[in-house]
Amino acid sequence: MKKRLILVILILLLIAIFVSGCWLPIMPEFNPPPLPELPVFELPDPIEQEPALAVAAPGSPGQFTLRYEPELTMNPILTLNRDNISLSSLLYENLFVLDENLIEVPLLVREWYSEDNETFTLHIHPDILMHDGELLTAADVTYSINQARQRGRHVNKLRTISSVSSDGELTVTITISAPNARFVRLLDIPVIRSGTIDERIPPGSGPFIFPHPEAMRLIRFRQHRYYEQMPLSTIHLRQCSDGELTGLFDEGFLSLLWDDPTGAFDIRINRMHEPRYFETTSLQFLGFNASSPVLRDSDVRRAIGSSINRQYIVENIMNIPRAGQTVASPLAISPMFDMYDPDWEPLQDPIHEMSALIDRAGLLDYNYDGFFEMPDGFGGFTPFTLDLIVNVENSHKIAAAEKIAEDLRLFGIDVNVRTLPWAAFIDALAEGNFDIYYGEVQLGADFDLSPLLLPGDNSVNFGGTASTMYASKIQNFLAASTQEEMSTAGRLLVDEIRFNAPFVPILYKRHAIYTPTGVVTGATPSQSGVFHNFHNWSIDLIMLAGQ
Repeated sequence: MKKRLILVILILLLIAIFVSGCWLPIMPEFNPPPLPELPVFELPDPIEQEPALAVAAPGSPGQFTLRYEPELTMNPILTLNRDNISLSSLLYENLFVLDENLIEVPLLVREWYSEDNETFTLHIHPDILMHDGELLTAADVTYSINQARQRGRHVNKLRTISSVSSDGELTVTITISAPNARFVRLLDIPVIRSGTIDERIPPGSGPFIFPHPEAMRLIRFRQHRYYEQMPLSTIHLRQCSDGELTGLFDEGFLSLLWDDPTGAFDIRINRMHEPRYFETTSLQFLGFNASSPVLRDSDVRRAIGSSINRQYIVENIMNIPRAGQTVASPLAISPMFDMYDPDWEPLQDPIHEMSALIDRAGLLDYNYDGFFEMPDGFGGFTPFTLDLIVNVENSHKIAAAEKIAEDLRLFGIDVNVRTLPWAAFIDALAEGNFDIYYGEVQLGADFDLSPLLLPGDNSVNFGGTASTMYASKIQNFLAASTQEEMSTAGRLLVDEIRFNAPFVPILYKRHAIYTPTGVVTGATPSQSGVFHNFHNWSIDLIMLAGQ
């Protein structure tokens, strides 16, 4: 029951991903020079805010309006609602943020260091005022991290934390279970006031606030350090159904949509809307059932991986109608990872490799029907058909699975694609009722592949191909802090995955925001928050009114 509950939670998080990678050289031992001080405001007494008003009417054209679900929590640690998650980056600030290319940027952290990449000391910016009028403290940070380790959408990526403690008002110490040179990339964690985890709208330190809990608008937080630079003084909110979403956006009643373009929910946009894509750590892959007689052989799993035409899937399925929605990934680590080495990629011709692997596995078209049979152990051969399951709600995944099955049949491996409603798909995974499944997982920005490779409560490997044999190579990969170390550790890890094929990577996804053409400039959305660096955005309300 515990394993099933964890399975359901993890998979639901994957579907709701906005999710839980990075592109500059790693700073040695995370010991950077002190960063410039953030702008500091004077603390007024009492705090002056715009007066609380009655619940506002839904936004109208010409007002910058966002979708909001007022009946669900706005707590940034607990909420799983995609629209409230989107809004949360206006109300709450993270210790670090990942920029649009998944590079870590300190936000509430002034400087940090580690001598062993296992114990990290964070110094918090002084003079950060929270919405309740009190200054941010190390105790708030410690509390927020500890809550995020236990509840909500950040649990899995923080699983390696052993302890978190505060030392004085502005210093936090975090110890993890094994060295990880890129650990701070996992700390895009929103900070709330200590003791407020059960509040629907806990105090944060973001640039906007609700004027009162029932308001359908946000107003600038006057004491925020970037108050004067904010592109808007008011952001209107609107509740709507999924069926109303596209129409309201077309008619100007909603001003920005955040989307997973290859997700199950299809947002239709037109030439009057412009997309901005940003990198994610969301990996789509094929998983295998090691109980399947033919798939027990790693050569067969590897041959299947060799058959996948990733570039076709990306260009002709996932990136339709717009290019740039996904990136093909021949390896388990995203090619957008800042320390990715193209030399890791295999040089073999995939068709030649597949043929050699099939021969080595002993498969043979014994009865000349165009499909391979497997040895039965008694000198004969047994036909087989592989059962590839995919959730029926996602048309992109179905099309990709059908393309993979079509190519495998051409190569002589008989495959049947079985589409299942989401609940039945979960049941099939939990019960091992499949040979292959089309899966998706959001990795941490350190590209720790443990959930896919290692057994245990945090595993999302549903087919029994996980093994502790990968542990040392994962640890070496995470501990690598120089390009030379990464070149060695990364190659050993990806080669091990290619050779044993516990899963087969297909692509990494990008997410997008859509806005009316020409209305927004300077936007840099990221996996950490749609409104990353909102103080650098420009929003033309006159043009918005004319849409």
